Amino acid sequence: MLRRTRRQFTDSIDMLRAKDLRKYADVFTSDGERIGVTLRFVHRPIEDVNEKLRLYRTYLVVQSILLGGPAYVPTNYVAGYDPAANRVDLAVDLNHLEEETWNREPDFVVRGLGVYEELPE
Repeated sequence: MLRRTRRQFTDSIDMLRAKDLRKYADVFTSDGERIGVTLRFVHRPIEDVNEKLRLYRTYLVVQSILLGGPAYVPTNYVAGYDPAANRVDLAVDLNHLEEETWNREPDFVVRGLGVYEELPE
């Protein structure tokens, strides 16, 4: 059995689950740009997580025309979710988002190691 040897940041994913994040919630950057809608979570195997190398545990999959298809946003970068507005707010602006490689499918997903968690509609 694998045990966590270092602290795992779960605050954002726990908050999203507690607030019952829904599929197709609108996703906005910190500067107010709508980038798309939520689809699901995908989880990296715990033994491959390394925050320093930006290998995050959980990603929110966002369908985004603006970014050219699915974007894989680490849940660490989710600032909040408003269930009444069905709106997810990210902690980064559009410029930061464009500098990251979040519009590429992570390697663990490509290798078939991702565990998907579907969002309720």
